[in-house]
Amino acid sequence: MASEGTIFAEVVGTRLGMCGLEYYGHPWEFGARKAKELLLTGDSIDAEEGYRLGMISKIFKPETLQEDTLAFARRIAERPSVTSLLIKESVSQTVDHQGFYNALNASFSLHQLNHAHWAEVTGGRAAGTPEFGVPDWRSAPPVKPAEKTTVESGG
Repeated sequence: MASEGTIFAEVVGTRLGMCGLEYYGHPWEFGARKAKELLLTGDSIDAEEGYRLGMISKIFKPETLQEDTLAFARRIAERPSVTSLLIKESVSQTVDHQGFYNALNASFSLHQLNHAHWAEVTGGRAAGTPEFGVPDWRSAPPVKPAEKTTVESGG
């Protein structure tokens, strides 16, 4: 769920110099090309784009987000528990057979390797620093929207 006006961005690569994330579902959520674009640029998508890509299932008005989310959860809770559990498990098994679980493990290993790299290069820091080409995340420019017809946009 998300409220109208929500913006999503993944800035670990652009602001910390890190290749991976603790949870790496991006290729499954966005497809390979969009995942690469968002991870390499740190650009953002809004709730509408997240919905179109399948990242979120509902967009509610900010003032009704909590009550609408609970109403949706209550609707799902009307199903018999075993039915809900088995539906969720069947979907989870399907994505696991597609390699999701192994990809999560592999990505996290690369993430840890990236931490080790920066610790060695920087003398103990867990992420990249300005002297090694990674901008200081505290003074980084605003995140830019990922737009289909522009390389850079205002921000």
